[in-house]
Amino acid sequence: MKEEQTDRSGSKLFAAGNNRPLLVVIVLLLLVIIWLLIKLPIPWLPKPPLHDGPPKPKMMDRIRSLAGVVESYRSNPHLDINAIQIKTSPAGVKTFDFRPHMAKAITQTAQIGDSVTVTYAMHPNDEEVGYQLIAIKNNITGKSDLLKDIPPPPDVPNHNTEQFKLSSPVVLTDKYGGIVALRKNNLLFHFKPGLVDNISSLIKQSKQFDLIAVHRLDDQGFINVNHDKVYIVLSISIDNKTYLVR
Repeated sequence: MKEEQTDRSGSKLFAAGNNRPLLVVIVLLLLVIIWLLIKLPIPWLPKPPLHDGPPKPKMMDRIRSLAGVVESYRSNPHLDINAIQIKTSPAGVKTFDFRPHMAKAITQTAQIGDSVTVTYAMHPNDEEVGYQLIAIKNNITGKSDLLKDIPPPPDVPNHNTEQFKLSSPVVLTDKYGGIVALRKNNLLFHFKPGLVDNISSLIKQSKQFDLIAVHRLDDQGFINVNHDKVYIVLSISIDNKTYLVR
């Protein structure tokens, strides 16, 4: 009987001895998992929401204010006003750019000859633009515009399409030679930048065009320097072949 008890107790000790390496491995694996959870980022956690707070310190360094007199307005290759020139005593004339759809609001606030204070950013996002207008205040009337509050225009201004046949229109290009518009009399047919690059040689060589376009309404904030009636081109046909450009 004693021998049986001894054999059983010996078997138990032997089994426990065999399980010991397995327990060590499990403990080590648990320690590795805990270390990974602590050290590595958890990808499934959502990022905290972005809040419209004050500008970051680097952007604060780029923001400036300047007082002066409105000298003139400038336009882009589409002939839409998109910049204001301010004459200041210490710095001479400086140009401040803005989105073309903001022109109506800005020109109503600050007319040529008015004394104004502008807030602007220097080289935002490392773009080519030298000075980007942020806000403008008329020092005489007190009226002001914060540009971020001006709503953007719709991508397509309306859904009433019209058809046009053009003969020998003026081709408008940007400084890189890209075609931005066709102009005939007091009508300007606007191409979105880059959308006709693949057919630019055809446009420059051709004289006859069939267009489908929509009228850009006057209440969307744009100001054409020639007071042209502006149309946004949806398609252009050259030699009986149609190209969608919107």
